[in-house]
Amino acid sequence: MNNYDPVRRLQEDISKVAAYSRGRADETAGRIDQLVRVIEALKGQRSGAGTAPGVVRVEDIPGRRVPFTLLMDIPIPSNTTTTQQQSVTISQEGPFVAVRRMATFMSALEYQVQVPDQSQNMPPGPLRGGNPRFVGRSFGRYRPIHSAWDIMDAQHNDTAGVDAILLAIAAGFGGAVPFLTLAGFPSFPASASSFRTMEFDGRLAVINAGSSYPRQNISVPSSMWTTEINSPFDLGALDFFERGETLTVFVTPNHVNNPPAGNVTGEFIFGFGSTPEWPFVDGQYDPHEGIATPVPINFSGDGDPVLLTTDPVSRLPDGLMTVGWEGYRIIQPVAP
Repeated sequence: MNNYDPVRRLQEDISKVAAYSRGRADETAGRIDQLVRVIEALKGQRSGAGTAPGVVRVEDIPGRRVPFTLLMDIPIPSNTTTTQQQSVTISQEGPFVAVRRMATFMSALEYQVQVPDQSQNMPPGPLRGGNPRFVGRSFGRYRPIHSAWDIMDAQHNDTAGVDAILLAIAAGFGGAVPFLTLAGFPSFPASASSFRTMEFDGRLAVINAGSSYPRQNISVPSSMWTTEINSPFDLGALDFFERGETLTVFVTPNHVNNPPAGNVTGEFIFGFGSTPEWPFVDGQYDPHEGIATPVPINFSGDGDPVLLTTDPVSRLPDGLMTVGWEGYRIIQPVAP
């Protein structure tokens, strides 16, 4: 005869329930581990780590984000179309991430005037004595980097008819109007440019000395480097430059600064066969720059007219191209 022990029976039931619970808990933990592994695999594939170990998204790079403008100045001398270049190295504080690119061109135009001998008899002023040097009106001003979006294109203000009348008066009075020897008439066909003074046109190329992919297959026209005239150009993707990389920009002008153009000279305006060089095609931007084109008639000591055949103005249209990127630095501590 078996004795019924309710306490022992309860203990056995509790043991069975506990064993069953432990089994279900182990099964649940196993499933959770599988889910974690799947999630980690999906995250690795999404970030690129699954196919390219070591690749990290820009957003995941540790460090403080600081807005930053990366610029380089490239002098563009006058009378040259050769390629100019400038480089900048990313410092060791951290990488640079570019968001948009931009460029502008600053005029540094100067000119010198060859003063006639009789200038010593003039009242005190900037033209008395020596060959003074001046800065043009565009000096220090920022100009467009291309002419494709220039709304001022071909806005001439020619007044050659008035100039011809004044020259006829000067010739008729002979030496009675010596002040006209230094007078100037700023708007001839030869001195009415078809677009803005010190306006740049050229091509740009960017080379990264690191292992990065090229930024262009051929050099980029300056009209495609920016939107409108000087507006920033949003990049197609964030451009990442590692610390220590050297970035070089090559700029090739399409034409010299303020190029002489056309063949409209005095021979075609006034029919002066003996003065085919006046007015001078080099002076077509003189109205913009505040340079007075001298009249062609000077008077010698005996009162005989002397026609001007040599340009008394020497122009030096230097410029400075500034190319840059807007973005941010990721400031990281330097490893010991």
